[in-house]
Amino acid sequence: MIERNQIGLTEVSGDEFKLVMRRFAASVNVITSADRQKKNGMTATAVCSVSSDPPSALIVVNKSNRSHPIITETGAFAVNVLSSDQKHVASHFASRAPDPFAKIDHSIGKTGCPIIAGADAYIECTVINQTDVGTHTIFVGKIVAAHASSGEPLLYHEGRYVGIGSEASPQ
Repeated sequence: MIERNQIGLTEVSGDEFKLVMRRFAASVNVITSADRQKKNGMTATAVCSVSSDPPSALIVVNKSNRSHPIITETGAFAVNVLSSDQKHVASHFASRAPDPFAKIDHSIGKTGCPIIAGADAYIECTVINQTDVGTHTIFVGKIVAAHASSGEPLLYHEGRYVGIGSEASPQ
């Protein structure tokens, strides 16, 4: 990563950063991973497409999260885009339950990562690049499996779960 020192520019405060980032509406995802001993999942909005050639996406994971060492060691993860009726699933994975998949209906994908039943979409990825930035790691994954339904995704905006609602009015 290239670091540039911009003379006279200061970074925003943590509070300013959080205030602005709450305005970014995003799909609610559960990033899943697994190794031989355990399966884990974490609720996240830090997911982004990278390229269609090769098909790839990125996720951002806190280094202190239980998923971090699993993804680092196995080189695989899945992104489950939750459907609008899966708020309870988002809350469950945000709670850091000791056995996160004990009461969650799921199957195992081709990468060995859990795929959550009823998700609006999912992608399975193998890690092709990773970069540490502060307290987090950006994992870039090549998409090796994908599925989309025709439902609506669950969104997160201003600290709460929301649905898509109606289309914006034309101007």
